[in-house]
Amino acid sequence: MTSLLSSASARAETEKSISAPAARIVVTGATGFIGRRLVVVLRERGHAVVEAGRRPGGGDPSSVHVGEIGAATDWREALSGADAVVHLAGLAHRDTGAGDDDAYFEINDRGTERLTKAAEEAGIRAMVLVSSIFAKLAEVRPSAYARSKLLSEAHVLRLNEHSGQTGIVLRPSLVYAHNAAANWRRLQRLAATGLPLPFGAIRNRRSLCAVENLCSAIVASVEAGLRGEGGGSYEIADEEIVSLADIIAYLREGMGMSKRLVPVAPSALEFVARLAGKSHVAATLFSDIVVDPADFIKTFDWRPPVTTPEGVARSGREFIAARRAGA
Repeated sequence: MTSLLSSASARAETEKSISAPAARIVVTGATGFIGRRLVVVLRERGHAVVEAGRRPGGGDPSSVHVGEIGAATDWREALSGADAVVHLAGLAHRDTGAGDDDAYFEINDRGTERLTKAAEEAGIRAMVLVSSIFAKLAEVRPSAYARSKLLSEAHVLRLNEHSGQTGIVLRPSLVYAHNAAANWRRLQRLAATGLPLPFGAIRNRRSLCAVENLCSAIVASVEAGLRGEGGGSYEIADEEIVSLADIIAYLREGMGMSKRLVPVAPSALEFVARLAGKSHVAATLFSDIVVDPADFIKTFDWRPPVTTPEGVARSGREFIAARRAGA
């Protein structure tokens, strides 16, 4: 683990040493899980960041209140004098009733369309949309969320039809860190119990994306876009492919626990899940979702600064530390 951390530190130092001309970059969703980290990284690179948010920024001159994101959002103040936009804000993937489906399209589709048109009119040189791998799966795993993300991508990619403007779409796999929500939080809580878990025989294939890697990829994208390079859509993930058993093992390594994984046949686990009415949970845990970042790596001459084993172990370690601190 020490050697892995050392290599990650070396890559991070190399990345920091690459100079880039300072730019004024608007970040939507700047106060979210990814946005908070991205803003720090962009400022460390020397860029001026404008945080475009739904709520007033309390007098912070770097924060611009744009209100709710949708088809009627007024982006003019936020985009004034800006060079680039990183669009993180959106309605996240969650279980929802049919009556709520339009919210996905209002925020993710029509909201992105509105922002893209405003960016075009403002002469923004580059726009990076952080989408989701679910957009790629919209046909085989249809949902309002997936379809709304796919539609949002088309708006940004159309920027590449205009001279002097670059649109880049990133499709990350599951983004993780100790304070990630939803499924990752549930996995960490499960690992933290220390109880024997029946996942020793689960050898599915999953791609993950450390939040540090995603932020690094966003920075590489926006800086290339400012140079008029890299327009297109790309998948983003750590380079390693892991199983559910690997994930629990790495989390528990970071938590200072033994693996305690019991080999139980996946078919038996799926049967029990069906009896308990939790088939969807089993499908989420045991399915394969592989994301290939090769095109992004080649186009942007980029490497993920964090490996999956070290990133997941760090997540587990920081999760336990935050729990002990009462955070």
